[in-house]
Amino acid sequence: MMLLAGGWLGVHAQKLMNDTNLYPVYQALDTSTNAISMLHLGDSHVQAGTYPDAVRKVLQDQFGYAGRGFVFPYNLAGTNGPDGYKWSSNVRWNGERMVDRNQAEWPGPGGIMLSRELAPATVQFTSDSAIDWLRVWYKGNDVPEVAGGSVFEGSKDAPELEVRIKADSGMTAMAIRFPGISRFYGAVDERNAKGITYSAIGINGAQFQQYNLFDGGVAGAAGMLTKPLLVIFSLGTNEAFGAITAVQLKAEMEKTVTAVREYAPDAKFLFTTPPSGMMKKRSVPYRPKGSKRTKYRTKFIAVPQAATVRQAIIEFCREEGHAYWDLFGEMRADSRYTRAWSHDHVHFNAYGYRLQGEQLGKAILQGYRNWQQTIRKN
Repeated sequence: MMLLAGGWLGVHAQKLMNDTNLYPVYQALDTSTNAISMLHLGDSHVQAGTYPDAVRKVLQDQFGYAGRGFVFPYNLAGTNGPDGYKWSSNVRWNGERMVDRNQAEWPGPGGIMLSRELAPATVQFTSDSAIDWLRVWYKGNDVPEVAGGSVFEGSKDAPELEVRIKADSGMTAMAIRFPGISRFYGAVDERNAKGITYSAIGINGAQFQQYNLFDGGVAGAAGMLTKPLLVIFSLGTNEAFGAITAVQLKAEMEKTVTAVREYAPDAKFLFTTPPSGMMKKRSVPYRPKGSKRTKYRTKFIAVPQAATVRQAIIEFCREEGHAYWDLFGEMRADSRYTRAWSHDHVHFNAYGYRLQGEQLGKAILQGYRNWQQTIRKN
């Protein structure tokens, strides 16, 4: 095993493949004295938070903490979200997501928004670490007032407004009062410091095609909001349960990359293959002796389309020159994943999400160390 500052790179870590396009990222990690933005886009595996939080911890332990990145009040939208921070409000909100049926309005850079009739409202953000800067996106009237910080006007990208808030020293909570607000799109927690700002954006049920809605307005806006140098895509699980072809999937992947590049032209991309998910299969009905009720036996079988999606992602990365991390292959090679599933065998338990997050983080570190050795040899 290879010793790194901050921990061991384990023997089970599946390395990044085709990662020469990440050399500018490795270079920045090696020499930059400014914060480096990373963006992790995905589905329910990412929305829950445990998986990207584990990646974030591995990388920030090594390179420094420059903020948590994108923070959204999932609880106020009536859905699950990450630990480590929370939001509260004095009013009720409606939650709207890019995966909702008949979604007619742009749902914001996180693919999810809070909505209500235009009126005053207060939201409070509380973090498990000290807040430095908070960039807030919303749609409404006038600049908000803040308890626990000072407001610096940002930029208007009609009809949305961005403001930057500087927290008072040592503050872990701040209340933001909007004189008039109709949409709240979330915020970015960041610091003016060397290290990594790691934003995770995930929506339950999401596919590449949802990130491409509104002419790429979801994926593109995520890039505009976070200005990432590295974008990690963890999608494919929901595509595997559908009937998408390899050609269709590659086309959607290209649309997503193009949308992000429009606002973050220096961004480099890393794709992860979906897990080797399972699905329930019901057996032929039977009737126990002496019973009048028909029963079924069920068992879990591999999702047939998952291997197709995996192969399409790998082919796309090889054809277009993007890096990839083969979670599907790692799960087959590492026996620890046998105890990583949740009850539905589609999602993971907390142990499983931490395991794959740590392994992805270590794979990125291994790529960085390999790059360092290449530079020294040359």
